[in-house]
Amino acid sequence: MRMLLAAACLLLSGLAWAGDTEYQRGDYKFSVGPVPAFVQRHEVPAQWDPKAAGADRPPWRFWLYERQADRRSGRDLLFTDYAYEVNSASLLGEAGRYQLDFNPGYQTLTIHDVQLRRGGQWQNRLDPEKISLARRETGFEKDMADGEVSALIVLDDVRVGDVVRIAFTVAGSNPILAHQLTDGATLSWGSPVLDSYLRVLADPGTQFATHLENGAPEGVVSNRADAAEIAFHRHGSAAIDNEDDYPVWYQPYPMALVSARRSWADVVAWALPLYPDPGALPADLESRIAEWSRLPTPRERLTAALRAVQDEVRYFGVEMGENTHKPAPPADTWRNRRGDCKDKAYLLSTILRRMDIAAVPALTSMDRGRSIGGYTPAASAFDHVIVRATLDGKPVWVDATMNQAGGAAGSTDLSRYGYALPVLAGTDALQAIAPPDPPDASGVDVSERLSPADGGKVALEVVSVYRGASANGNRDRFASARLDDISRGYADFYRKRYGQLQESAPLQVRDDRDSNTLTITEHYLLDSPFDDLDANTRALDVYADALSAPASLPKSMVRSGPLYLAVPGEYRHRIDLVVPKGWEAKFGRETEEYKAAAFDYTREVKPRADGVAIDYRMKVREYEMPAADVAAELKELRKASDNLSARLQYHVPASLDAGERDKRLQDLIRDAMNEGARK
Repeated sequence: MRMLLAAACLLLSGLAWAGDTEYQRGDYKFSVGPVPAFVQRHEVPAQWDPKAAGADRPPWRFWLYERQADRRSGRDLLFTDYAYEVNSASLLGEAGRYQLDFNPGYQTLTIHDVQLRRGGQWQNRLDPEKISLARRETGFEKDMADGEVSALIVLDDVRVGDVVRIAFTVAGSNPILAHQLTDGATLSWGSPVLDSYLRVLADPGTQFATHLENGAPEGVVSNRADAAEIAFHRHGSAAIDNEDDYPVWYQPYPMALVSARRSWADVVAWALPLYPDPGALPADLESRIAEWSRLPTPRERLTAALRAVQDEVRYFGVEMGENTHKPAPPADTWRNRRGDCKDKAYLLSTILRRMDIAAVPALTSMDRGRSIGGYTPAASAFDHVIVRATLDGKPVWVDATMNQAGGAAGSTDLSRYGYALPVLAGTDALQAIAPPDPPDASGVDVSERLSPADGGKVALEVVSVYRGASANGNRDRFASARLDDISRGYADFYRKRYGQLQESAPLQVRDDRDSNTLTITEHYLLDSPFDDLDANTRALDVYADALSAPASLPKSMVRSGPLYLAVPGEYRHRIDLVVPKGWEAKFGRETEEYKAAAFDYTREVKPRADGVAIDYRMKVREYEMPAADVAAELKELRKASDNLSARLQYHVPASLDAGERDKRLQDLIRDAMNEGARK
């Protein structure tokens, strides 16, 4: 779903400066030349500061990271200077290669230095003939083509203790953004950094706006006759642990963002011309709109139009030329049956307005979610477009890129996007995206029933009910894969748990899209799921898979940042085991409960004369755990995670056990005779 609003196709000429030498590689080119005049370079010191983190020579350490941008009128330059050291032989392959990305549609690349320091002496390693250019299209598998090109630099003979330094400038920025840019830098990383810098120049008199995260230093502003300048510096940064499993809005590194001071109304004024009067629509679409308009309520009309755009217009973004931010005309998107988020949002909002439903595209960020609420206003803050419709005077948020979504329009919770900027004249602030009211009913309910079958086998019936977000994900998977392949995967899942089995009935799928409920039913015959612990003890291992995702433990249990948990909802897994007559349970009734601010968990074990029922439940109330509460929450989550599996042990009377062995032997003999007869 995610769309990167990336590039406008406008070839800029005359961006190279005096002294540059140009090198052609097929359709693409780069230059080698001196550092731009605006740059104030910082030298790499001869020795690492003994008081700074990294003095113990960890596997990686970074001597210098510097970004300097000249955004004055007539200039559009971003200079990067990067010096790193590798102190592990296993990392030499990575240390000896470097990739520089740029978009030749509107940018040029000039390489200034490729150097290596060994034994205190700098060596020039810049060999233009060995630099290759390749169009990478790393987003193509995600249905995006952005036209980016990578310059690939490979250094020979990099050794432990060498310092590699690379300096380059990318000239030009996406012209469709009309200089509504934010410059920024992450000033600390996962390895020690001796010195990191960010410096931005703008036209004289420019007032800067900044956004700082995780202890990034304040910028120092200077006003000169030729420029307004802001500069940031951080010295001796220790390695930052990436604890992973964060909510989308959070990142752990000190980061500084800076832009010219503007308002969100300025961003809306920039966006409005990108969504002009859509003009005429194709006749078949007009016919569909007329059909939808006859539905009884505005919500039903909105739902019908949303499903058509989601399901019938496939997601694909050609993020080149002015297509980076300017959507295709709705008529073209419908005729071509493809588009990215902005294309589909423009199409859907146009359809809704034709049915007298107020609707506009709304800019948002899937990459950073609610964190953009503190960003400096700029068009570059957004990477996604959704639709804000209005029903009964209230906003209804819908995402036209979500494939195979169920439920009424607006029932899907988009609150994780945090904020959106409706493209509507008069809008001057971000709008918070609230969860649906009532909240979306999400979750999973799995019921397993195991019971004796003919021939000493065990029948297994599994009924899985997915609701809300879980239903959407599984519905999309069933729509894009062969049922036979899915059925085979399901059977293999239970083979890994219970051993060899046969499918006793085809996989059944029942989809109630209006209620957004998807039900999957499976039937198997298990050959021998019980383990023989001794002559008279049988055991069966069971696991509450429906709770495995919300109860999973994070990569790092020691945390200083927030933790993403799961989609709020109810997750339940019931196991009903029926055993042969005479088997005696070696366990008793039990109930376990773990409660936390973000979730509740219970497991009940209820033995019966003919078996046992186990009921696992987990109610998730919040997407995430705040940093201040994570330690206490993780204590309870670990208990729940450890509690998902159970070993059910039964005592089997000796006479009954012998009878079972005889029956199994007879079955084996009969199967062998039947096989011989067939041959």
